[in-house]
Amino acid sequence: MIPMFKALLLLILSSATCVHAQLLKDPEEAFLKAQQSGKEVLLIFSGSDWCIPCIQFNNKILADTAFQHFAQDKLVLLEADFPQRRRIPASLRSQYESLAAEFNPEGAFPRIVLLTPGKKLLAQVPFIQQSPPDFIAEVQQMLK
Repeated sequence: MIPMFKALLLLILSSATCVHAQLLKDPEEAFLKAQQSGKEVLLIFSGSDWCIPCIQFNNKILADTAFQHFAQDKLVLLEADFPQRRRIPASLRSQYESLAAEFNPEGAFPRIVLLTPGKKLLAQVPFIQQSPPDFIAEVQQMLK
């Protein structure tokens, strides 16, 4: 009975996580997925362990169910994280720095940009503590 319960629980948990958009960390994977799906890339420059507005964006927008459903259908989400307290692999850091040189030369955090699968800038998306529906509406306008 217990193994069946574990299998059922695993099935429920795995299906629940499939419903939401995945926040990718690897730029190569994100742009490949964007090219294959034809979706735009929402690139988020973040300081996940020190930048208060970045943490607020994660908690308010990225964790929101409505945004996750919207993003799953329309976007590939990519986070270029620049933490201070933990290390990230050198290969990822190098890719993040390359993206930052092109799309965030001022070093603003959070900086959110909308890119084509071919890495062409479509728009900068402001985060000014708006609600998830308002943020979604802004991104939808930019996708048109």
